[in-house]
Amino acid sequence: MRRLYLEPAELAACEGGEVRLTGPRARRLREVLRLRAGATLAVFDGLGLEHEASVVSMQAAGVVIAIGSVLASLLEPPVPVVLACAFPRATRGDWLVEKATEVGVARLIPLDTDRSVMRPGDGRLARWQRIAIEAAEQCGRALVPAIGGEVPADATVIVGDPDAALTIRACLASLVAPPSSVALYIGPEGGWTADELAVLDARGALRCSLGPRLMRVETAAIVAAAQVIEATGGLAPVSGVRAQTWL
Repeated sequence: MRRLYLEPAELAACEGGEVRLTGPRARRLREVLRLRAGATLAVFDGLGLEHEASVVSMQAAGVVIAIGSVLASLLEPPVPVVLACAFPRATRGDWLVEKATEVGVARLIPLDTDRSVMRPGDGRLARWQRIAIEAAEQCGRALVPAIGGEVPADATVIVGDPDAALTIRACLASLVAPPSSVALYIGPEGGWTADELAVLDARGALRCSLGPRLMRVETAAIVAAAQVIEATGGLAPVSGVRAQTWL
């Protein structure tokens, strides 16, 4: 089903009623998706709520859609993963945001490390948020990852470290109980400094290997995120029910 993001306040205000869309969203429905009056779609607020909807009218001045009943959203990973990453330059960062959204990351935090090559400003952060919304529309998620913010204080911290001996699965298996959330730290291509690793070690971070291959930052980030989500049960739903076993 075609899907469209609405701001949470926007969807809440028109629940059970109609909303008029103008600008890029209206053009997308009219010119890209080529919807017509009577066509059905799903709308979601990026926080996990999704509704069925239908096109009431399609005009150059705007598109009117009627909001219907609540839909069952796709399951989210049971253990939220926050990806804290030293972003690469240019479109490689865009790709990272898109794929992190698709794989199920809950939040992305750009890191300013000693060897960072990208220190994004407000414009770049806004661009990445738009990319996350578009990726959620495409992949079926009703939750859009937030860009920026803070790592949860009680998160289990995992650090990608090429010199580490244990894999991510082995690191998680060493825990006595499932984590409430995981903060996954991926450093720049120049690597972490000794001081940065010392700070992370002081927080009780688990240093984990991503395997024998030398990866670019964006590849390492997605591979690591997928490994964490899979190890904590997030990529293995069976008939809509999560597996209950821990590792």
